[in-house]
Amino acid sequence: MNDVALELVSPELSVLICTRNRPEKLRRAVASVLANSASNFELIVVDQSTDQLSAQVMATFGDDRIRYFRTPTVGLAISRNIAIRAARADTLVFTDDDCVCDREWLAAIQAEYANEPRALGVYGRVLPYGKRDDADLKSVSVSGDLICPALNKSTERRVFDGPTVPQRELGGGNNMSFRKEVFRRVGMFNESLGSGSPMGTGEDTEFSYRLLWHNCKLVYSPRPLVHHDNWLDRAQFTRMMKVAVRGEAAVFLSYALRLDRFALVHLLRIAWYLARNRLAIGSATAGLAYFAMGLVLGPKYRLMKPPRLEAYA
Repeated sequence: MNDVALELVSPELSVLICTRNRPEKLRRAVASVLANSASNFELIVVDQSTDQLSAQVMATFGDDRIRYFRTPTVGLAISRNIAIRAARADTLVFTDDDCVCDREWLAAIQAEYANEPRALGVYGRVLPYGKRDDADLKSVSVSGDLICPALNKSTERRVFDGPTVPQRELGGGNNMSFRKEVFRRVGMFNESLGSGSPMGTGEDTEFSYRLLWHNCKLVYSPRPLVHHDNWLDRAQFTRMMKVAVRGEAAVFLSYALRLDRFALVHLLRIAWYLARNRLAIGSATAGLAYFAMGLVLGPKYRLMKPPRLEAYA
């Protein structure tokens, strides 16, 4: 097919889902994307599973909008970068395999870009899936002894073009979208961060903060909605918070070393909360120990350059 024909059939959106060994959650996530009212999109699934179950799930969908990639690589950031390179649309939309997307999710994202033409990214609202929320908290839900993290329940639309705390004000990788040009402008995800990497987290926080550090305009809107199904018991949540604190310390120190005052102040704020045992880690000693581990790694990320899209064009 020639270049003109490819242009004619290019989708308006590329929806990207990365998965590893969660076939039934993947089935539900894919079905929710395919059920969206907006229809001119491609759905790219990058599968890093160690068995064939997710491949078998994907084989049950008879939809030519799906593009399925099986890879032996390990790491969420690596998987996301594979999907970015494969994407054909100018707007890339990310969710996770443990999410269920609202039927108007994609239409709401398109509406936000239409309303804010200079926006380079749109983040959406994330609510818990399947259980009653007993806590009036912005970024987590509590149901009995279970906790669902990585939420953003805010109903206030906001626009950012300078430093803020991304995971608090914008959200994370389970409901975010970007113009493809940002990956050419500032690079893709840092592949030594994120689930499956030695750090274990932080690729979406680092990428979002990198965009803000470059004064890219980003929108948080409550209209694009997904539900997150990642309920953890207290012990699992504590382990997750230890890893998150380590990653956040490394990411924000890497920017403090660029003489970013906001990043430095945020690090001091985290240390203050940890010293008072206010971040659900179990003890001030444990929290500060993980924080210190992250600080040790911060200079490495200051020197590390993320991969750029052109290198794989």
